[in-house]
This record gives sequence, structure tokens and C-alpha cells, in this order.
Amino acid sequence: MSLTLEHFSHPKHPLVLKECDVIADDARCYVCNTSVIASPTYTCSLSSVECQGFYLHKTCAELPTTIRFHKHNQHPLVLLKHPDDSSCDACGEDVKFSYTCQDCQFDVCLICAFQQRVLQHEGHPEHILTLMPRKSLFKCDACSEKAEDSSFVCITCDLCIHKECALSPFTIPAPAFHHHPLHLIYSVPTIHRYFNRNCNICQRRVHTNFWLYYCHKCTYFVHMRCATSSPTSAESLFDLIISQCCKLQVESQGKEENTIPISTAPDPPIINQHWSHKDHPLVQFQFSTSENDKIENNYDRRELICDGCIQPITISHPSYYACIQCRFFLHSFCATKLPVSLLAGVCPPHPHHSLRLHHNNTFYTFVVCEVCCFDTNGFHYLCETCDITIDIRCAFLPTKIKHKSHKHHSLILRPSSKFKCSASGFNFEGVPVPHYGCETCSNFHIDIASAFYPGRMKHRYDDHPVTLRLPPFFYEGVFYCETCEDQVNNQRWLYHCDECDHSFHNHCLLWGGSVKLERNIELDINDQSTHTYLGGEDSYKKDPSRVQL
Repeated sequence: MSLTLEHFSHPKHPLVLKECDVIADDARCYVCNTSVIASPTYTCSLSSVECQGFYLHKTCAELPTTIRFHKHNQHPLVLLKHPDDSSCDACGEDVKFSYTCQDCQFDVCLICAFQQRVLQHEGHPEHILTLMPRKSLFKCDACSEKAEDSSFVCITCDLCIHKECALSPFTIPAPAFHHHPLHLIYSVPTIHRYFNRNCNICQRRVHTNFWLYYCHKCTYFVHMRCATSSPTSAESLFDLIISQCCKLQVESQGKEENTIPISTAPDPPIINQHWSHKDHPLVQFQFSTSENDKIENNYDRRELICDGCIQPITISHPSYYACIQCRFFLHSFCATKLPVSLLAGVCPPHPHHSLRLHHNNTFYTFVVCEVCCFDTNGFHYLCETCDITIDIRCAFLPTKIKHKSHKHHSLILRPSSKFKCSASGFNFEGVPVPHYGCETCSNFHIDIASAFYPGRMKHRYDDHPVTLRLPPFFYEGVFYCETCEDQVNNQRWLYHCDECDHSFHNHCLLWGGSVKLERNIELDINDQSTHTYLGGEDSYKKDPSRVQL
């Protein structure tokens, strides 16, 4: 299926497919109004403010335009958008999109139109389970939790199971939090009942006679809800910058007279003398994944890094600007939409003073971000009052997140203080920095970098992707980091490739995540002054006037 789509639910712009990106913890499909977390999802291909928050499940985009429904056999039903006051004639829920018979004024929501109505489940093999579509609040006989949901019931046994639990997968083949597949079981195995067992995610007790996910190789137990709930911090950092930047700009509009308005003008094809690159014009391109799609100087378009946010330029946001001569690239958003200044109170990690967007003239000069403590040569905000710099990724941090390492409570952005990171084990007692903490569990803290580690990434020197693993990580032998060759503590987070059996410290794999190398600079070979540059070359090779970093 094509990565782009024209769909009647969003006629303004084409949509682009994101296979597994998580956008926000409250992101919902525009058509079915259910969560898009961990589902292949279409979003608007443009980065305009008005289209922020538009999401469409890939499955919803592929829905048939007409169907036959068992409760209304006399006419076919057509998929249509409705006013806000419409409701489903089967379950009574409010609907925005439904299958409709306009002759009979009959509407059925997408869930009722396609849901399974009877179920033979191996968790209750004695009798057929029947779906009760109307939602009600009850305690589930599978997960033991109360929730308002539709239910599958067994009238004979007085058994009632959340629809979500009844339709949970029997196997989770590649969970992000464990290195073996997990299988759905319907009670704790007898051999493991001598001790009380706890969920390896939330650490709360698992009940002996309720459903749960289990790895028999590791004696690893997980509550159903913990196993199927999705993390929100896996969102790409560039998407995070866009969503938070637009949100903060909208919230700050009109608060002061010197507020910089959000730019809604179309991006120009050429930018002359951009504030970050005045030497040459920047030309607009569209990103492509074609094997033969290379730009001038035989530079592969599939491996571009934005000089502003230091994040990859990808098909998700295909528009970008380039100076081919200097190998300087910017996402269109970074080139035209970033606010030049942030008023006092707008930047969550540093609300005390206003900040101004800045970029060093020499790309091999780094600054240290006051928030994450990483070096960067990308765009950053400068506080002239405090003489500190903040990476643009840290300038737009959300004030509240959910994280897969602490699923049962939200984490709040806290001001600078001393702490020990519960995820990486790093001790920040010497240098106070902002971090995320749990308001309920006072002993859980996580530093900014750890909070946004990518769950899965491709290492440039490895043929296979590596996955972020959370303890416990069961393995016979000792782990060694492929980068620094020091031993890796398997009781801490690490990146691991099952196919190569390679492991990496988190910081070794991501130490340069805020730094872009590889650029061209012109040197005057007659100039006897000292030139400082980065790179592994000991000589200037073919062309002594050009050095590739």
C-alpha cells in the first residue's frame, strides 16, 4: 500500500502513513474515535497548525464504503460523516462516522458494524460467549479490574469479560519489555503458586486465578492491562517538537503585544539568506526513499540529518530545505515555523525568562544544553539573562508524560534538583537538572534523555535494528558493549540485537544524538592559522581545499 493517501475524511491535504510511531497518549482516530497508539496510522502530510491532531487508523482508511448489516438487511449501508448529535442505533453511542441508510435514517457505528458477536474462547471452553454491545461498569472475570466497556458474557456460568480482554491476542510475539514471546494463560501454573507472584511491569501482585501473560522460560508474569497498554514516549522526537511547539504557540497567542504569530503562509521554494545559513540560498526538496533518488554530489537523500533539530529527515515529514554545497539540511518546519523567541513562562524547563533562537556560525562548535547536559551543534534557545542554552528538543518538552517503565502513573516534569535516575542508574546528585518524576511514587525519577530513548533503532554499523530492553533481562553469560567494550549491567536498560547478539550501553549508542557531524568546510591552504575540525582523517586527501567531516 502506498505511503500516501487521499481520504474523504481529510480532503484538504494528502495523508502519510506512520507504521509504528506513537504520537501522544490521548491521540485518537478521527473516524472511529479510538486510540491510535501502537497502530499503523495516517497523519496529515503537512505540518500546519490546523492539521495537528489529525489521525486515521490504517484499518479505518481501508474500510469498505458500503456494507450489509444483519439488523437492517433491506438496504445497503453507506459510510458517511455525521453531525455531532448522531448516535448508533445498535449500541446508542455517539458517532461522527457511521454506516448509514439515508432512506430509513438508520445508523450503525463502525464497532457494531464489524465486531464479532459470538466467541468460542479457550479461556472458557465450556460455553459460547455472547457480546453485549452496550457499555456498562463491571468487574471483569478475566483481568479482575473494573472498567466501563462492552462485554462478552456466559449466561450459564454468570461470567462477564471485558470485550477488550476477550479479544486480546493469544500471543505477543515481540514485546518491547521482554526478549521472548508472551502467551496468554488463564491462571498461574500450579508449580509457581508456592510464592506470591508479581507483575514484572507494575510490580503489583498477579492473582492466581485470573488471566495474564506469561513467559515460561523466564517465569515472567505480566497483567493483561500492563502487557497491552502502550507507551507514549516512543513518539519520534521531531513529532514531539512539532506538536509541543504548536501547542505552546497557540497557548501564548495574544498574551503579550510582541507575541510572534504562528506562520500559516506556504513555504517558499527558495529561501535567500536564512538566518541560520546566510552564505547560500536554501532550496526546497521533497524527501524520497527511492534507491535511485540522489541529489547533487551523489549524496543519498535517504540519509539526511536536519541541522536544526539533529533528527532524520524522513517520509513522515517529506518537505525540507538544502544547501547542497555545504550539505546543510533543514526540515521545512525547522526552517520556517520555529518561533524566533519564546516569552517568559512558555518554555517549561526554563519559565523564568524569555529565550531567543540561536545557531552557531561554525558547526564544529558545540554548546551544552542546560536541561539534558548533552552537547549540540544544532538550533538552541539562548537565555541572555542566565547565559544558558537549551536544545530545541528540550525547549518543547511536555510537562506530563506516560512511560513504559512506570505505566501505572503519569510522570511530571520537575525543576532542577539532585536525583538518581530509576531507569539508567545514573547519579545526578552532583549536578541538579530537570527531570520527570512520579507524584505518587516519590522514589521514581527519570532523566530527560532516558525518558525519550527510542524503543527501536538502526545502528549505522549494524545490519539489524537494536531494541531497548528493560530489566529483568535473562541471559547466560556476560554482556559487553560493542562500542566501549566495557561490561554492561543487565539489571539496567540496554540496547540489544537478538540476531547478532550485540549489546550497547544506552549512552554509548546515543552519545552523539544531539550532534551532527559530516559537513563540508572550505579551508584556505595558504592560511597558516590553526584549523580545528572533527573527523578521523589525518590528511586532506584528494582536494586539500575541501575537508569532509
